[in-house]
Amino acid sequence: MDKKIAEAVGLLRHQIISPVLMDSGQSQMKYFRSIADKSFDVPGKGPRVIKATTMKGWLNKYKKHGFKGIVPNIRGDQGAYRKLSSELQNQILEFRRSNEEISVVRFYKKCVEENILGPRPVCMATLRRFLSAHDLARPRSVTSRRRFEMSIFGELWTGDFMHGPQVTTSKGLKKAILFAVIDDHSRMIVGFEFGLHENTIHVEEVLKNALLTHGLPDRIYLDNGASFSSHYLARACANLGIGIVHSKPYDSPSRGKIERFFRTVREGFLIEIRETITLEELNELFQRWVRDDYHKSFHQGIRGRPVDRYTASTMSYPRKRIDINLLNEHFMVGLERRVKKDATVSLNGKLYEVPARFIGQAVELRHVQGDDSEIYIYEDDKRVTRITQLDAVANGRSYSPSRVEHISLTKGDRK
Repeated sequence: MDKKIAEAVGLLRHQIISPVLMDSGQSQMKYFRSIADKSFDVPGKGPRVIKATTMKGWLNKYKKHGFKGIVPNIRGDQGAYRKLSSELQNQILEFRRSNEEISVVRFYKKCVEENILGPRPVCMATLRRFLSAHDLARPRSVTSRRRFEMSIFGELWTGDFMHGPQVTTSKGLKKAILFAVIDDHSRMIVGFEFGLHENTIHVEEVLKNALLTHGLPDRIYLDNGASFSSHYLARACANLGIGIVHSKPYDSPSRGKIERFFRTVREGFLIEIRETITLEELNELFQRWVRDDYHKSFHQGIRGRPVDRYTASTMSYPRKRIDINLLNEHFMVGLERRVKKDATVSLNGKLYEVPARFIGQAVELRHVQGDDSEIYIYEDDKRVTRITQLDAVANGRSYSPSRVEHISLTKGDRK
């Protein structure tokens, strides 16, 4: 409600109470009851019937605070949706963009069925206003998609994030976020883990475990989010010989198989989770559910069990394996530093000693993401040496000033 409408509402309220401003309380209520069945055209809301007790309340406020007492407050969050958190708004928008062809009525029903709106869903009117504000209220024609399926395990993996339940941490309740990777042919979940952040570290942990367990896929299909479109991930996949493909923004249907898995997670796993659970407990339960339930259950899309399809495919077409040390090397973070005159470089606020031959040069440093305990210098994409943190005290112990010959300043020594 803007300022002009609020003032108009205040004037209407003043008009309603004015005839009995100076009357006794009994006379006031008698008058208010006599007009309680009348319809008033309320600015910004349309025809409304007002209770006698409501009108009496306006009169009391007017006597106590004057005209400002009967003017509605202008909300500080004008234009916002108080019952829709920013996280919930993003979920609704993404879900709507993958269901643009249906009406708001059908979309609302689908949101409730799939628990997109949470345990206490907003009303349909609020959802409609929210979608209208983003030009998503009207159904749109959608380009038909041909159903596809890879012929063997490892031809295509698809990964994505899903927001999960609240978990207890040392810093209170936090939202758990699942990153999962599904194989297109077998529907096996080759990598998965709940974490607290939607970032490249989370992606790396899951992908590395998947690659070590199942070998190297031909391609990985991801969306365009910041966690998936980093130079760091692109370089790692390129070095491993894995093609990385990004979907168009907001194109959830193109990742239909992983989205369908997430629906199964919500309906078959999360529904059984108790309210108080730690991240470690959640991951332990989820690992057991994926291994013993999902992988061994009949899947309508493949007319069989994921574990059976996986076994049959890998027996005939085994995937290329990779050593853990080589894998870690490919996933190292690379950055450039110039070596100072004292043969040191600075990284994360610490000084590291570098061989003297690099003084004045720009060198490439690499280390495992999130762990700078081991840092290496690379030249022409080859590891040269490991560098260690500067220990000035230890250097001082071994320091020995150059000896200078004694020079006599007596007259006899002069020529």
